[in-house]
Amino acid sequence: MTLHFQKQLSEALNTIKFDTSSNNHKIFPIHDLEEERSHHNSDHIINKYGEVKWEVVDLLNTHYSKKLSKPFDLYNWLEFNEEDEVSYFLSETGSNALSYSQFKTPSQFQVWLGEKGFVIGIEQKGKGFHAEDVHHKKIKENNGAAFDFFRKAKNTIFFDNPKNARIIYIEHLL
Repeated sequence: MTLHFQKQLSEALNTIKFDTSSNNHKIFPIHDLEEERSHHNSDHIINKYGEVKWEVVDLLNTHYSKKLSKPFDLYNWLEFNEEDEVSYFLSETGSNALSYSQFKTPSQFQVWLGEKGFVIGIEQKGKGFHAEDVHHKKIKENNGAAFDFFRKAKNTIFFDNPKNARIIYIEHLL
């Protein structure tokens, strides 16, 4: 199983051989305010959310195609293709933040580009959730496909705090 509750970001950054002196940590803000998404602000937030997913996929494809000297081509995240775990992660985790987080939106995406892979983090503001309980008890109100996907993913999925998660990470090794 690649769903980890004890893994820390620092461990993942070591695994991917992230160079802390490089400019390879990117932050993509979406909604920094601690206010719930509503019909007054949804258009802007949803547009920004979609743009950020494209930016993340484009960044990864460009960076790793150059680095590997061969095409690195993540699928279109709109296709919801489970074979492309990164794109599926972006869609499922982002959708869960839109549906279940306190402010009904991700606050930001972060990407760390390493020599042996990358880490993506999707963060929500406000109240966190008990990831271990959602996983073990298969809690009904978290009935999206995210935790089903997390359980069978080949890549490593982990949390900033499994008892009060506000950030979900995927560690992808090349």
